[in-house]
Amino acid sequence: MQDFASYGWALAAVALYGVMAQVLNAATGIRKGKLKMVPGAHHTPDFANAAYRLDRAYMNSIETMVFYTALVLSAVMAGANPTLVNGLAVIGLLLRVAANYLYLRGIGGQYGGLRTGLSVGGAGVNILLALATFYAAVWYHQ
Repeated sequence: MQDFASYGWALAAVALYGVMAQVLNAATGIRKGKLKMVPGAHHTPDFANAAYRLDRAYMNSIETMVFYTALVLSAVMAGANPTLVNGLAVIGLLLRVAANYLYLRGIGGQYGGLRTGLSVGGAGVNILLALATFYAAVWYHQ
């Protein structure tokens, strides 16, 4: 039986990521309602529009949460090094929080810059989580 307690930080990071996405979901829904937008409508792409940036922060979080969550949980289930998995999971969460903060505040341009760097960093974390999973699941247990 796997000792999930040793992955406490990683599991907490996944839970917090989910809460963050849920809060962004509610906030963007409320904002769209106040703007009398029909369900499923999209904002006109305009980085100067705070409602657009809120919606993009939410959508970016959802788009990356799928990979992040799957890879953290795969690493946990494979029994990858808990210290490594915990550290990567927390770093991944912090990178997403920072990217969302920049997006919500309108800091940086629409493309490139620090926010894109944070997203690339998140992708790097995911790749490292995948490698840790492969090592634990395939090579380590042979």
